[in-house]
Amino acid sequence: MSIKVTPVHPNIGAEVQGLDLRVAPAGAAFQSVEEALNRYQVLVFRNQDLSKDEFLQFARIFGQPESFRLRGYGNVPANGKKVDDVPAVQRLTNLNDAGVPMGPCPQMDRMSIAENWHSDSSYRAVPSYVTLLHGVETPTEGGDTHFTSQYAAYEALPPSLQKSIEPFEVIHNWEYQRTLSPGMEPITEDERKSTPPVMHRLVQRHPATGRKHLFISASAEFIDGLPRAEGRALLDELTRICTRPEAVYTHKWQVRDVVMWDNRATLHRAGGFDYRSPTLRRLLHRVVIAGNPAAYRDQNAADNASRVASAR
Repeated sequence: MSIKVTPVHPNIGAEVQGLDLRVAPAGAAFQSVEEALNRYQVLVFRNQDLSKDEFLQFARIFGQPESFRLRGYGNVPANGKKVDDVPAVQRLTNLNDAGVPMGPCPQMDRMSIAENWHSDSSYRAVPSYVTLLHGVETPTEGGDTHFTSQYAAYEALPPSLQKSIEPFEVIHNWEYQRTLSPGMEPITEDERKSTPPVMHRLVQRHPATGRKHLFISASAEFIDGLPRAEGRALLDELTRICTRPEAVYTHKWQVRDVVMWDNRATLHRAGGFDYRSPTLRRLLHRVVIAGNPAAYRDQNAADNASRVASAR
């Protein structure tokens, strides 16, 4: 069966038909998926009946899964112990180990962190490459995921603003990101040491496409070298531009959907689901593929060289 790729939004997202992900695509099929991901940034595969192992097998063709050891994140609960039998596959859910909605509780309060616009692992020295979600149980009400393109946001800026923000570097901080969600408990000293603040270029060039894009996220705390209030106002304005309603693709989940996206030039957020509900049910399986340190370092070096040359 041939692969069909159909855009779902003018700026971002496409549905891919013609693949059974139980058999990981290889050769020309993999190349078609990779090309579609680079072009559309978000890909949707409907009706994929996958076990956790099959889902992980598909995810692994894009790279090495990240590990997460932060409390309350994915399948790592407040006590830090893993609760899944396939550690690389996280469970994003309101269900306990018995499959019953947990209702109002601190663990569900923490889920609000995903409601802020963010790029996964932007608080790491090498941000993640792609995230993949598989809809195992989807609610009858809400539970959408929203996406927007940081390519489109950058390209919508006036040329004068594009030029003025080109040199800026942004401090990204996991501890700061947690403060945006009132349900998150204070960070521990071990977590602070394992996720120190990192610096990323505000304007980046995508290593696969060569297109320039913004790199902002909920972890973006301040702009290096600017007064805090001025830098914060600029980051907020760029986020507003990036997330204008007409620029957002909203994915309405169906059971067995697989959705994957390129974290390097997208933002996403969860919305519209009451994790505290005693009756609604939601279970998504999640794998995050780590970024390539060499590619990230080489791209930054090339951009820095270009910036210096243009300034002469």
